[in-house]
Amino acid sequence: MKQHVLDLVTAYQDAWTSGDLDSAATYLAPDFRFEGAGASFTSADDFLPFLARFGGRIGRGWRQVAAFGDGDEALVMYELRGPAGQALPLTVDHFVVRDGKIAAETLVFDTAAFGQAMTGAAASH
Repeated sequence: MKQHVLDLVTAYQDAWTSGDLDSAATYLAPDFRFEGAGASFTSADDFLPFLARFGGRIGRGWRQVAAFGDGDEALVMYELRGPAGQALPLTVDHFVVRDGKIAAETLVFDTAAFGQAMTGAAASH
């Protein structure tokens, strides 16, 4: 079960960070719940437009730093890229999987450092 959860979460991360939101949506349960800094959603339909807006502000791809899975849960630490290709501060996600779909995601990151990295990238363009 552990590897299945990590494979599912990795496939989801690969999809949304490449801009393929249609594919990313297939990994989410309809009643998917998201909690993150300044954002909370109780359905995949409500969350996906938010993810599209966020994905449009960053570069493509991601780099996994660490991942741990146990039963139906996974913790993933990763690095995203900014619009200019610069590394953004590390992010950690806690995922809960139910019936082969991601049922919940809790996102944790340093909002100040992330905002500063994004502002610095915008100022350099």
